[in-house]
Amino acid sequence: MLLLATISSHAQYRRTQMQMPVADKTKEIPMKPIVVEGELAGVPDGTPVQFAFRVKRTRAWDTANNTLVDTLRNGKFHIEKKFIYKDFDENDDNMEYMINVEGKALFVYAYPGAKVKVTGNPSTRQDVITWKAESDHPLQKEFYEYRAYEQEKLAPIRKKIQEAYEADDVDEALVQKLGRQRDSINVVSMLDFMKNKECNSVFAMYLSSISNKAMRLGNKQLKDRILNLFLTKVPVDYDGQNAVEAKGFLSSGEQLKIGAQSKDFTLYDRKGKEHRISEFKGKYTILEFTSKFCGPCLAMLPELEGLYKRNNDRMELVAISVDPESIWMKEDNKLSYHDWNDHKCAVDLANVYGAKGTPCFVIIDPEGKVLDVSHGAGAFYKAFVKCIPDAEIEKMLCNNK
Repeated sequence: MLLLATISSHAQYRRTQMQMPVADKTKEIPMKPIVVEGELAGVPDGTPVQFAFRVKRTRAWDTANNTLVDTLRNGKFHIEKKFIYKDFDENDDNMEYMINVEGKALFVYAYPGAKVKVTGNPSTRQDVITWKAESDHPLQKEFYEYRAYEQEKLAPIRKKIQEAYEADDVDEALVQKLGRQRDSINVVSMLDFMKNKECNSVFAMYLSSISNKAMRLGNKQLKDRILNLFLTKVPVDYDGQNAVEAKGFLSSGEQLKIGAQSKDFTLYDRKGKEHRISEFKGKYTILEFTSKFCGPCLAMLPELEGLYKRNNDRMELVAISVDPESIWMKEDNKLSYHDWNDHKCAVDLANVYGAKGTPCFVIIDPEGKVLDVSHGAGAFYKAFVKCIPDAEIEKMLCNNK
């Protein structure tokens, strides 16, 4: 979604790095597989080893469907991930994978044709990696650079936590306090480290991690610092899953449920005039979360223009840009309806109203209650005509059946 590296340029970069031609959509050309072999200590034979991948970069890990599995025999495993060029039309980020053993994950970065060696012992501690993947992918090296820096900065506080656990009478309050100190040190140190890094899959992973910690700490100052890093480093149309998750962690406020009273926010038009969502009480209010980088959003513009002109006596339509203000101001679509921005990429609004992508539409009734949250044109139009009958939209829906 939401709101967020230029996909085309990233795809071109990866093809250049891989020295592979642009995919021919009419053919399914075999490619060399990724071969992952490993030898794990301290793990019983017969234990499943999962190699998970994503169909699309914006999807979370789907270990139920997008996973290859081998079982340990004499402590060893062998997995091959096969490709066709067509895979790279559908997924421009076929380079980040995850190995999972007994709930312990290890990230692997590899191009097709690579041979990856995994060794070590999956640790019982989630914050310490004692097993390692050897890959020639540059992000694998960068991943371990992040890890090494993190381990160095956290070593003193981890020692204190270990000592607290080893005491004859464990002080749970002290352990919790030290745990919060560890998370705070982690966030602050990684912010310092990441300010000199560029956005990529590893950066986004750590961005999500420190955003989650700052959210759990309830530290607004840290969240603001991370949000500033996000806005400075993450390209506006970067849609990797970890970046999406980070935006959610940085948001404030609980998500509204259908039927709840809408929450007010301050937004600004292109002349800098301040507006409130509540100013349209007495009419239906439609909020559209949109972006200049969203193809479906742009395709809907003519239909939304017509819908608004036909029904503006009963409703108001507000396009809320999830782009940074500097990007939003460069693109003026001369809309007849309202076109606003909150100077913060609509992070908080999207979280509160449950916008998981663009376009997303929220329908608020004349009394200010949330009636519907829809993602995509079809779902929105079906919900809209239940509130405001519109012959043109109903005809379009019938023709699309």
